[in-house]
Amino acid sequence: MTDHLCKTCGQPLTSDEIALHRKLFGMAAREYLCLDCQAEYLNVERSRLEKTIEMYHRSGICVLFAKWEES
Repeated sequence: MTDHLCKTCGQPLTSDEIALHRKLFGMAAREYLCLDCQAEYLNVERSRLEKTIEMYHRSGICVLFAKWEES
C-alpha cells in the first residue's frame, strides 16, 4: 500500500493501481484512481484491468510494474 488515495472514492491505493493509472492516463499524473474507479471510467470490467497488470508483471517490459524478487 502507498500513502495515496483514490481521487474519486478515497480508497487507499496499491502500487499496481498507481502504475496502471500512470500507464493508461499519463506519467505526469499526481492523482490516481483505484482499479474500480478506473474500470468505471474506462467502462471495462475490473478483471480486465487485473489481467493487464498481470501481463505487465509477466512481460517485464514496463518498469512501472517491476517486482522485487526476495532472496
